[in-house]
Parts: sequence; C-alpha cells; structure tokens
Amino acid sequence: MVVGDRGPEAGSAFASRPMLVFWETTRACLLACSHCRATAQRHPLPGELDTKEGLRLLEQICALGQPAPVVIFTGGDLLLRPDIYDLITRAHQLGLHVAAAPAVTPLLNRTALERLQAAGVAAISLSLDAPLAVHDQIRGVPGTFERTLEAARLAQEIGLRVQINTVVMAQTVQTLADVAALLLRERIPIWEVFFLIATGRAGKNDMLSAQDSEDVCQFLLDASRYDLVVRTVEAPFVRRILTERRQGTQGGALHRHLSSRLEQLSGLAPHDVRIGTKGTLDGDGILFVAHDGTVSPGGFLPVPLGNVRRDQLSDIYRHHPLLEAIRHRCFQDPCGTCVHRFICGGSRARAYSMTGDPLAADPACPLASPA
Repeated sequence: MVVGDRGPEAGSAFASRPMLVFWETTRACLLACSHCRATAQRHPLPGELDTKEGLRLLEQICALGQPAPVVIFTGGDLLLRPDIYDLITRAHQLGLHVAAAPAVTPLLNRTALERLQAAGVAAISLSLDAPLAVHDQIRGVPGTFERTLEAARLAQEIGLRVQINTVVMAQTVQTLADVAALLLRERIPIWEVFFLIATGRAGKNDMLSAQDSEDVCQFLLDASRYDLVVRTVEAPFVRRILTERRQGTQGGALHRHLSSRLEQLSGLAPHDVRIGTKGTLDGDGILFVAHDGTVSPGGFLPVPLGNVRRDQLSDIYRHHPLLEAIRHRCFQDPCGTCVHRFICGGSRARAYSMTGDPLAADPACPLASPA
C-alpha cells in the first residue's frame, strides 16, 4: 500500500534498501493544483525517461534486494503515459509490490482502474483535501471532489485497496475532521495526511505554524482511534507527540475543536490509538526518482543525489553522504541532540525548504522553533 512515515530506530532498519521508491513517471497532468510539488503541466517535460529507461529503472529497484521495495507510480498523472500499463506489468513480473497515485481526471474511469489492477496494481491513493468547494478550488478544476469519491467507490468495488491523501495547510486545516468523517462514512480505511512543504506552487504562507502542526498531530492520534489507519508525510514528530501523550501531554484549542467535531460527526465510539512510534524519513526508507531520472531523498526534498541514467540506485541509496547523515541523524541542534531523533528526526524537506539545509532543525516542531 502507499504509505507514509513508518520505520527506523537507532541504527536504521533501512540502511541497505528503502521500503518505498516513488517514481514520478511524468509531470504531465490535466489538473492545476495550487500546492503542486512538481508544478505539473499539461504536456510532458523534455528529458522524461522513455520506456526502455523506465524498464531499466524497475530492474534497478528490484536489484536493491529483499524484501523488495514498494514502487509507487506517481506524477503528474501517470495515466498520461501511454506505456504505463506495460511498465506496471513489468514491475509486477519482477516481484515488486506496486501501488499507483493517479490524478483524478476524466481519464480515471472504471476501464482505467481495471487495467491498473490487471497490470499488477494492488492499491491506489487518491487526493481529497477538503469538502467540495474548497477541494475543487485547490485542485483547479470544478467537479474534482465528486470524481474523487466516484473513483474511490469504483476502486473499492473492483477490489483495489484505497487510500485517501489530504494536504494539511492553512486552507484545509479547519476541515480535517470533516474529511475524516467522510472517510469513515465511505469505509475508506487509510488516510495519509501530507503536511505542506513550500516547494513547487506551494508558498510558505500556506504552511501551518509549529503549534498548529502540533495540534493537528494530536487530532490525528484521535482520528486513528476510529478504526482509521492514519499516516503522516513530512510530520514525523507525530511519533514524538504520541510518546508525550502517553506521559499526559495535551493539545491546544485547534486539537480540541477538531477532535470534538470528529466525535460529533462520526457518532462512533473511539478505541485505541493506531499510530505507532516507528517511521521513515526522506532518505531513510524512502527514495524518489523524478521524471528525468534524477534521484532525491523524497518528492518534497529536491536535492539531487544522482541520476539512474548513469548511476546505480543501490549505490546512491547506500553510500550517498547526505543519506548516510540522515540515517545516522547527523542534524543541527536541536534536532541533532533531541532524545526523540530516532523515532522522529524532523522533516528534512521542511528544513531544506525553510533554510536551504536538509540537515537543519525542523521549524514545524515547537522543540526546534519555540514560540
């Protein structure tokens, strides 16, 4: 399944191979999302990996060893690649676990979903950021909200596992409880929440404050109590917050508002928190391959490490100095000496976007950016 922050303790569990390899198969996309990481456009960019190069990339991923990484075919919109089904079929033949993250456009219909499944896709992730009006405004195309729900229902009907991805930012933070309640009503079991990074079309003013990020994580812990598998992207501090909550730490007003609203909307009795204290970081369990073969630690951390056209993915992952520093938690203080650095480590992408240094402290954490 498409997953977010899961993984290491001290002495990374992912020292020799990543758990997740994201392949940005294209930057072509029919949407115009206001926060797009890739600044996607309607036509492919020059230099996109061709079919033969894509097949060689899949062989490189397979060569990383066992257990084989999960390959997430993403974009842009992967459905705009005419060879996408052949590429996915080959990944499946190689024994790789395959997931897909298509854009929700008219291309994503029952036929496309059935072809993805037949090629070897076991799970898909779809983006749904907020209730109808806000979501369509963010995605830049009217009707996207309803098409997303329709695609999710069709995917579940044919037997695909469905995950909903939500970007949490200034425009969506107040509606998070409504999105969670919608997922519960639709019986969508997995919710991956992306904490916005100022890259691509996203600006720094769209990001949450450190205190709001803290409160949202407290809310996500509560949301996971409703039999909803909740994962975070670029918010590894949720694991630190879980540890502190067990010691009696409470959230603030935003946390109380969101949790109270979800309780009201769901009408369900909560159980135990389902978020764990292990997780990945960009470069520690995660690797990202861009449309032109450029390798980086993650999709939101565009620091070039090499290119699959000339470098072996295994050499990049195992030996690049930046990735070794991330896995050994060689960060600037306070992240570098934080007692939670091996269960958290801070968002390397946010550190980079705000300071230009991927090893800097994460400014979204109150321990690193006190009020």
